Formats: sequence, C-alpha cells, structure tokens
Amino acid sequence: MEITRQKFLIGAASTLLIPAVEVAEARSTIITRLPASRVKRLAWTIDDGVSADAVGSYLDIAERGEHHLTLFVTSVYSSWRTHSKQISKLLAAGKIQLGNHTVNHKDLTTLNEQQIKKQLIGCHNFMLDEFGYDARPYFRPPYGISNAKIRLVAADLGYTVPTMWYGSFGDNFGVPEERIVRFARKWIADERILIDHCNRLKTQKSLNQIQAIMRSRGLHSVTLTEAFGKGFK
Repeated sequence: MEITRQKFLIGAASTLLIPAVEVAEARSTIITRLPASRVKRLAWTIDDGVSADAVGSYLDIAERGEHHLTLFVTSVYSSWRTHSKQISKLLAAGKIQLGNHTVNHKDLTTLNEQQIKKQLIGCHNFMLDEFGYDARPYFRPPYGISNAKIRLVAADLGYTVPTMWYGSFGDNFGVPEERIVRFARKWIADERILIDHCNRLKTQKSLNQIQAIMRSRGLHSVTLTEAFGKGFK
C-alpha cells in the first residue's frame, strides 16, 4: 500500500504539475479551533475573492500589522491577480497566509475523484505560478462540505488539513452590515477559527467595529501556520 501511494504521488506530480510529497498515509486533521496558547488569539480567515476591492481592504488590514490573516483563494477570481504584488509582499513579511479553496468553488461532493483533483491542483498551481507559494497543507472545501473521498484525494495531494470554522460573520450577499457586526460580537473569542468572505466591500466602519471587538477582548488574529507551526499536517 505504501509503495502504491508513493507511485500515485509521483504520477500526480508529473502529470498535473504538483510536486510530490512524502506521506505515510493519506489522512486528514480537520480543524475548527487553534491550539491552546498563553497568548489570546484567533484566526481570521477570509474566503473566495469575488470583489477586488474587498480583497484589497483585507490586505490593507494585514499591512497595518495588528492582525495576520489567512485567505482561502478561489483562483477563478481575477482579484488575486489584481493584488498580486501586495499579496507577494505580505506573504514574504508573514502577515498573510494563503489556503486552497479550489478553482471555482464547486461543491466537491458532486464531483468524481479526477474532477476533485483538478479543482485542488488548479488552485494550487495558480498560487505557485502567481506568488511562488505552496499553500499545503491547508484547504477549505467550498461551502464547508466534505466527505471521506474528498479528504482522501486532498490528502494524497498534500492537503491534509481541511480547515473548517468555529464561528462565522454571516456576511452573505444582501445581509445588512449591522448583522455582520452582531455575528462578530457573538463569535469572536480566544482560539476560534472564524470565517469571513471577500465577496463584497464592507464599509470601513464595520471593519473597524470588528477589529475593535477583537481589541476589547484582548485578541489578535494570527495565521494558521503561526498557530499550528510549520510542521503541522
């Protein structure tokens, strides 16, 4: 079984342009919280990228340095290329981290294994080509929907950490920003992974209010790698 898996990884690398990784077995560590720490912290994670302006607003938050962010890239959206220089700069500074959120946000449970691979590998190769960045082991299945098959396929490609969340800002299209701030008050707490989206531009007022809630509770946001360490799988 071990040899067969390794042959698969090498084949995937040569055929689909993704480097092979050494894994003893395809396994997944699903996370919704950060490990305990003496420092109060959370992970502010932002998905998708429909709006270039929204992406830019979060990058500016990271640029100011108080909060480090993890952005789950859906690579079909041009906003990631629009902000390529700033993203590369912030990656180099350790102020942001990228995760794999597939090519175009399809429900992976509706796809076969080869289609799932193409969704993950397409996004992976985009980040390598655009930013020189390998996002493994963190991926977020679209809509947070996953199953054993998806996790096995992802793990075989080195994406061994399906990243879910403990609380959401509930920032769907058409939701009033007052509701987003209420959700922030409800869910912002120590050790939590929170999900947000960069699909529409939030007002600076609401972004300031979200950050003010974090400050009032003695919290700051860290990237997943800062919380779990570089060797986490």
